[in-house]
Amino acid sequence: MTITADMRTDRPRHRTLGQVLLGGGVAAGVGCLAGPRLAESTGLLVLTGAFEYRWPSFLVAVALFGAAVRLLARGALRRRVLAVCAVAAVAAVWFRMVLFPMLGADWQETGRTAAPEGADRYVVVEEGSLMIDPLWRVSVVDGSGLTARHWTVATFNGDSADGVLTKVAWSGPDALVLTTGEGGVTTVRLDARTGEPERRLSVP
Repeated sequence: MTITADMRTDRPRHRTLGQVLLGGGVAAGVGCLAGPRLAESTGLLVLTGAFEYRWPSFLVAVALFGAAVRLLARGALRRRVLAVCAVAAVAAVWFRMVLFPMLGADWQETGRTAAPEGADRYVVVEEGSLMIDPLWRVSVVDGSGLTARHWTVATFNGDSADGVLTKVAWSGPDALVLTTGEGGVTTVRLDARTGEPERRLSVP
């Protein structure tokens, strides 16, 4: 009698936990689809850090869906859904370990310089590679804490000399000067309030 009562008591708990996990899976799935676009439109650094790449939130969604189904479903349906989740998780890991290095760049920060005149912003230079081509990305972070905003100013592909970034410097608190290997100099002005660049460069 005691064992039966305990089993019956555990069922509502498992169902509640399964529903919570399912809700988390849905939220992670929505984040995977809408997060990068929302981060780009708002410029919020906290969202950029969380959703710059889709695969982490996709993997979290798959794991939560699988855990929820294990608690909520029964029989053949549970086995099928768990199999799909397992395949999706393996595919996500394979993409990150094998395909992603060939299609995208693992950026590493190589420089950070605060804006002059006490402005609450700084420029970040990152380097990466795509196959054999060196890459550079220049970004500006404006503000601090949860309201800090992150804006991509320029990306450079070193496949040709004019795509090699050689120098990034401030020209006042609201302007950046970018110099390439060919001696080309480009000035990008920033919004004085938000730090958003007036244009985004992609070279070449």
